[in-house]
Amino acid sequence: MDGMTLALQLKDKVRGPVYADEPMSRHTSFRIGGPADVLVVPQDIKDLLALIKVLSDMQAPFHIIGAGTNLLVKDEGIRGVVIKIANTLSHISRGDDGILRCGAGALLPSVCKNAALRGLSGLEFASGIPGTVGGAVAMNAAAFGGFMAEFVDTVRAITYDGRQISLDRENLEPGTKTTRILTEPLILVEVDFALKQDDPERVRNRMEEYFQKRAHGQPLNLPSAGCAFKNPTGEGAGRFIDAAGLKGTCVGGAEVSRLHANFIVNKGGATAEDVISLMKHVQEVVYSKFQVMLEPEVRILGG
Repeated sequence: MDGMTLALQLKDKVRGPVYADEPMSRHTSFRIGGPADVLVVPQDIKDLLALIKVLSDMQAPFHIIGAGTNLLVKDEGIRGVVIKIANTLSHISRGDDGILRCGAGALLPSVCKNAALRGLSGLEFASGIPGTVGGAVAMNAAAFGGFMAEFVDTVRAITYDGRQISLDRENLEPGTKTTRILTEPLILVEVDFALKQDDPERVRNRMEEYFQKRAHGQPLNLPSAGCAFKNPTGEGAGRFIDAAGLKGTCVGGAEVSRLHANFIVNKGGATAEDVISLMKHVQEVVYSKFQVMLEPEVRILGG
């Protein structure tokens, strides 16, 4: 079934917008990626549940994305349906005892600012991490020694067959750059963070300190997907890449950042094939010099 036909069928089943043959370069921080057959932005959880049921009945493949900040889409695009939850499941509210409830599609910088305004401390380390709450919690994003899962009280998720479940922090099974959300897989729809009350100004000051550290150490002025490789145990991947003399190495429009070696940036006109080829080259050189095989952190879809 072609993208236009599938899109027309889905438009009668969901309330959110449906796009056929949608360029994924519009939906990734890398600004790279061929077209998805169909991209759907459900309006709310009820709309998402309806969409999952329809796709299950149709046996149509689908992928879940947030803001596309840790994503590389291949030049051939993505077959089937992409479900985007960024900026749609985006509510933020305060509960009792320091609980901050967030929709999985809420942007993490907005959540951190909201916490600061309410005088809730804990998420300061995450203030400069791009993307959605759902993506950050699902992969247990980390920065400056803090991990997202440390501050999770409860999450609510949807199984791929449409069941709604709740998981506490322990049952989330957090690990290094992973949780149960990714391994089952599940669709994260809401997170309750357990935070501590503090003076709003002190929270904002700590947040600004972390943000400035990130701004001085990462190439935030060029499109990228964040860290390209997971950190080997006890060492930063960027240290190996730097020690291998790979900063500034280019393939087409893709470059190993001269500022932070674990970032691959789009200098302009980079293709997914450029990025993948550069990542493979980095892996080969680092392994030949240090016998360390770097594992990609960026999520690659399509083809």
